[in-house]
Amino acid sequence: MPKNKPGAQTQSQTQAQAAASPPSPSSSASQKLKAGEQPAEARKGRQEQKPRIGGPAVPGAKSTLPRTATATDPQQQQYENMNREMRRRLRQMKAGPYSEAPSPAEKYRKKLEKQKRKKEQQKKAVERIAETAPHQIHLGRRLIYFVVAIVLVLVVVIVLALLHHFGVF
Repeated sequence: MPKNKPGAQTQSQTQAQAAASPPSPSSSASQKLKAGEQPAEARKGRQEQKPRIGGPAVPGAKSTLPRTATATDPQQQQYENMNREMRRRLRQMKAGPYSEAPSPAEKYRKKLEKQKRKKEQQKKAVERIAETAPHQIHLGRRLIYFVVAIVLVLVVVIVLALLHHFGVF
């Protein structure tokens, strides 16, 4: 018999107690609850409730029925059980043939499509910029005079430095 926690009763003990005790008038009064109250069983958390054997499957479903041994060899039965467990694990982890991951060829195809889309977007952006940019560059008269003056000053300074270096000055 498995060890129980202190104060815990087994299912057979609770059934025996329920059968032995007659219904009392106070119990019928406690069953008539006020409108907003819930019974103690309904207030218990889901953690305290034991899960149904077989999970949410309908009783009598094929998945709940015991497996019939197809192989007579115990080694073959062990292999089949292990194989079934591995398939179940792979399905649960979404690995192997149950994976939702795309194949390498599909990944490569998607990568190429993405690169093509990116190149097209870049081309469109360049075309937009080229359309809005001026076709001819017009420099103002003042800017041209300023640049020419700077170049002349630099040429004069370089010539004077060379003349001073050779001792002409």
